[in-house]
Amino acid sequence: MKFKKCTSLICAVTAFCLVFSACRMSEKTVAVSSDTVAMGSVVSITSYTYDEASGRQLNSEIIKQIQALDRLISKNDEAAELYKLNSASGEAVTVDKELYGYIENTVKLFSKSEGKLSASSGALTELWGIDTDSFRLPTDDEIKNALPLCNDDLLVLDGGNYSVKLADGQKLNLGAVGKGIACDKAAEWLTLSSQASQGLVISVGGSVAVTGSRGDGKPWKIGVRNPFGTQNDYFAKLSIENNGFVSTSGSYEKSFEIDGKSYHHILDLTTGYPVETELVGVTVLAPSGFLSDALSTLCFSLGEEASQKLLSEYSAQAVFVYGDKTVSVTEGLADSLEITDREFTVR
Repeated sequence: MKFKKCTSLICAVTAFCLVFSACRMSEKTVAVSSDTVAMGSVVSITSYTYDEASGRQLNSEIIKQIQALDRLISKNDEAAELYKLNSASGEAVTVDKELYGYIENTVKLFSKSEGKLSASSGALTELWGIDTDSFRLPTDDEIKNALPLCNDDLLVLDGGNYSVKLADGQKLNLGAVGKGIACDKAAEWLTLSSQASQGLVISVGGSVAVTGSRGDGKPWKIGVRNPFGTQNDYFAKLSIENNGFVSTSGSYEKSFEIDGKSYHHILDLTTGYPVETELVGVTVLAPSGFLSDALSTLCFSLGEEASQKLLSEYSAQAVFVYGDKTVSVTEGLADSLEITDREFTVR
């Protein structure tokens, strides 16, 4: 069995170093970078402040916010509230208002997936070892038994009391939105912190947020991952003015091989097996990290044509990358995307 996944510092290089810095910033702006590990990924932050001490303090505050989020929505941490909720399946449990909101919003968004995705996919993702990167190929009977539990219609959500009741054996998994939510946390804290700052860029796995500016008046430049290259390769650059949330989902992110057949981590709940598609990657620019993260997975699962209405509904744009190295770009990104690798062509 062969395994392929983004891990440790490689993830940081992939998602973060592809955010290109300007050659020259304002003399009054100081760029301060910090790294940590949270949510199963390296978190990399660069804040643009007026002095180094303010930047380090801001970065430290943001890291604490993300660590607190991880303790709330982690499926694997026994101390996390989501883990405890999953352990109490069959019982109505009152949860933190914030966690309830994430669950409710994920259920609502994934209801548009034509049955391919759900917030309650945990029983299936555990079978495949996706939650812990201990990949395995389940038997057909195991998949058949797990699929009925991945139905969000079985959930009982009570918004008045912020209570959630899971069916026996059902498990929630917010992995498809968690890193985007972390980016939202960072952008939100930038406005709440007492530390004066001009801008911020943060990457958490495959999700990136940019907000404000570097102080040089130039747009942010975010690299779009080359699905056929190494973790540090990109095939295009995306220009973003002021604020933006970008997430990428693809079949190359986590995969394993058995008997010459490759399996990736984005599962189709209509079959119980990885999504079958001509796409190898989808990058989404959206108004929030939650939306960019969720929509990149949705668009990869649904395909380009079926994604158009959804992207329009949520004021999002996307880059679709196909196995033949052709690229399709929604109209709103046509002037913002620069392809830098000549092996890729626009459809």
